Amino acid sequence: MKKLANTYEQSHYFRQKIMDKSTVLLVDDDKENLQTLSIYLKKREKDYRVLSAPNGQIAAKIMQKDAPDIIITDWDMPLMNGIELIKYVKSNPILAEIPVIIITGINISPEYLKTAFDAGAYDYITKPISYLELYARTDSALGIYHALRTIKKQNRLIEEQKNRELSTKMMEIAQKNQVMMGIQKNIRTLASKLAGSLKKEALQIDKDIDLNLTKTSQWEMFKVQFENIHQNFFERLQKYCPKLSQIDLRHCAYIKLGLSNPEIADIIGISQTSVVTQHYRIKKKLNLATEVKLAEFIYQV
Repeated sequence: MKKLANTYEQSHYFRQKIMDKSTVLLVDDDKENLQTLSIYLKKREKDYRVLSAPNGQIAAKIMQKDAPDIIITDWDMPLMNGIELIKYVKSNPILAEIPVIIITGINISPEYLKTAFDAGAYDYITKPISYLELYARTDSALGIYHALRTIKKQNRLIEEQKNRELSTKMMEIAQKNQVMMGIQKNIRTLASKLAGSLKKEALQIDKDIDLNLTKTSQWEMFKVQFENIHQNFFERLQKYCPKLSQIDLRHCAYIKLGLSNPEIADIIGISQTSVVTQHYRIKKKLNLATEVKLAEFIYQV
């Protein structure tokens, strides 16, 4: 989920800054081809960090622990071929952006190449492999990949800033509500001891306070501001799970902002225990596995 993705991105960025290397995962069942590709890449002045796997299945296991910057894979392999590997990568939200170059010897007709591109291949290299072509296509893919990552990182920083601003605003509303409810409680206590016009005035103050507390209309205003930052968030959630109620969506929005359970409790005006119970019900409606945290799922929406 998103926290896992963030962990990967942070470790990946750290590795880039310290080692100044791009990690290339080579996948081929032919040991000689693997060795040749590895030698070519290690000769580069850019000094790639090279990982290798004899088939797609082993490559998938490697990526679970060490996500590369680019994958260069053969087409025909046992257990999991190149096309199957590409589909695996593109179906994994943490790996999906990694460019995959497929190497092919005989599958070079337009129909075969369309199959590769439809699966999600970024580019292809034909056999016999030219080291100049390998360098050019690898450099091109990595250049675009890192540029897109930089743009996404900048967009994420902007989104996080907007989240903080909206979270601060919601907490200010919660604090105002707490103060107002404290005053309202005192007014009601006082009203119970008064009579006549004084009691009437106290009850009117009680009504005025009630009108100034955060109500549904203010939640609707929040939704508009929230969706300016996270477009179609509620639509995607409800498409995934039509059973979610408005209160469920409200909790999910606050989770998306990174608010803690105590903060959510303050904003909505319920106990922390009630928040935990509500989140458990939402997770059940979403049919999430036990090991998947609700926040991790919400961050990915």
